[in-house]
Amino acid sequence: MRINTHSTIYRDESMFFYVAIISLLSVFFAYIYFVSISIADVVIRKEIDSQIATVGTTIGRLEANYIEMQHSMSNDIATHSGYVSVAHKVFINKSSSNTLVMNQN
Repeated sequence: MRINTHSTIYRDESMFFYVAIISLLSVFFAYIYFVSISIADVVIRKEIDSQIATVGTTIGRLEANYIEMQHSMSNDIATHSGYVSVAHKVFINKSSSNTLVMNQN
């Protein structure tokens, strides 16, 4: 004798189970995606920071070269105009009371 057993399939519970599994998997993959994007952003930021430091150093060197060349250029222009460098420099002291114009009031 053969006995037929029928299993009752609850369609609502089955659908809820599959929706829950798909939702769980989608949340898991979204988490993995966002973590990997965050790690990539941190790595890219560190690379950019090192490039900024390198470019800043290069700019500093170029500015120093520019100032040095500008100074040598102004010396060349001054010597062509007839100016010479002096060995003994004279400075004026503003604190002394001896002035060219005397105030006699």
